[in-house]
Amino acid sequence: MTKSIINRGGNDTERLYLLDKEFNIPAGNKVVVKATDIPDIDMADLIARHKGRYYLVGLFCRPKQRVLDFPCGSGYAAEVLRPLGVMYEGLEFDPPTVEYARRVYGNDATQFNVGNLRHPSLGKERYDNIACIEGLEHIEMEYQDGLIAALKDALKPGSVLVVSSPENPTGSSGKSTHNKFHLGELTRADFLALLHRHFEPRDVELVTYKAHLSTHIFVTCFYGICHKQVGEDILPLE
Repeated sequence: MTKSIINRGGNDTERLYLLDKEFNIPAGNKVVVKATDIPDIDMADLIARHKGRYYLVGLFCRPKQRVLDFPCGSGYAAEVLRPLGVMYEGLEFDPPTVEYARRVYGNDATQFNVGNLRHPSLGKERYDNIACIEGLEHIEMEYQDGLIAALKDALKPGSVLVVSSPENPTGSSGKSTHNKFHLGELTRADFLALLHRHFEPRDVELVTYKAHLSTHIFVTCFYGICHKQVGEDILPLE
């Protein structure tokens, strides 16, 4: 017997869903997902921007590599990265969205599981590439160092982390004034300082571009490409 209906998508700006889907989850709830359609937003442009971010990750992907997408949202990045021959793993906080991703995008080369950005449990040196695309700003600043540390630790030596975040347009880092889901938007200086605390500055490249977000705000978006060098965690002999 269905307990209640869980709704996702539609005009919600939290996650992007590309397809309608209805299903029941083990707890007995029915999940109804509607393709995202935000009023007064060019959805074709929004979808292209969201998918396009993962082509930056794709530059570093090779067949048979293991790639982590955290947070993965509704899982559409699997369609971008999987054709490159990678083994894709997506982690997302919302269980109904994880089940949606499994049903829409899951296959033998793809898996989706629940993961928490504030308390990541990723293991050590498991992934050839990691994407943390527009996830950083969804946790408070006090959790961001722990997240980047865990992502770096989960990277194999010689691998790449691509992490993105929109700039806080107020000129100060902190909670967003235009998006209730953005709990820790950073300035350019603070974004780079965060990455440089975990990666050598010479190993961090910054890519920026300006875009209209789903909240209609026109901001600069940061993409940090962070290289984990082979042997960088090995202490020199005295």
